[in-house]
Amino acid sequence: MQVLIRGLHRDITEQQLRDKISPHAPVRSVEIVRDGDPERPWAWVDLDIDIFSAWRLLRRFDRQYFAGGMMRWYIPAHQSSD
Repeated sequence: MQVLIRGLHRDITEQQLRDKISPHAPVRSVEIVRDGDPERPWAWVDLDIDIFSAWRLLRRFDRQYFAGGMMRWYIPAHQSSD
């Protein structure tokens, strides 16, 4: 299940995001995208969880301050189920 996280601080690293999320869900991969505006990166995080668990994480972490930025979590509607 992929989630999109916006509102990240410019100095965020993949490892910081992985460390934040991994106690709550298995993380397959983290990709930070700095194209466009490097001052406001966003990230694709691939989690090894089902849609219901992803929504629980969204409710937990959306609008939470982390490493100098306020995370905004999004779950894209069209994803293939693994």
